[in-house]
Amino acid sequence: MIRLSEPRHQRVENIVPMINVAFLLLIFFLMTAVIAPLDPVRIDPPEADGSAEAAGDVVLFVEREGTLWRDGQRRTSLGPLSGLSVELRVARDLDGAILARVLADAQQAGAITVQLVVARPRE
Repeated sequence: MIRLSEPRHQRVENIVPMINVAFLLLIFFLMTAVIAPLDPVRIDPPEADGSAEAAGDVVLFVEREGTLWRDGQRRTSLGPLSGLSVELRVARDLDGAILARVLADAQQAGAITVQLVVARPRE
């Protein structure tokens, strides 16, 4: 009597656990990511050589015509800055008198330091 062997079934790998891990990693990275808020206005900063990175407790934006922005809102005054470091982002063609007024107002408001943000020169 001739005995026939049973057909061999190919083993199929289950990829569902790998897909689950990929989605869990994706969710983890999305939940832990820090998304930087957008600037309230587009400022084209002046150019200067420098290697220091600006970092301040408060970011102030000053447009060409002198409009002041803080915390994403248009302001008429700086508000209290007691004990804070200020990062100042001004338009490239801002009048020097307006810049001087903003710096004096920051000093009177109690700012510890004011850092002017500039762009690297274009080559």
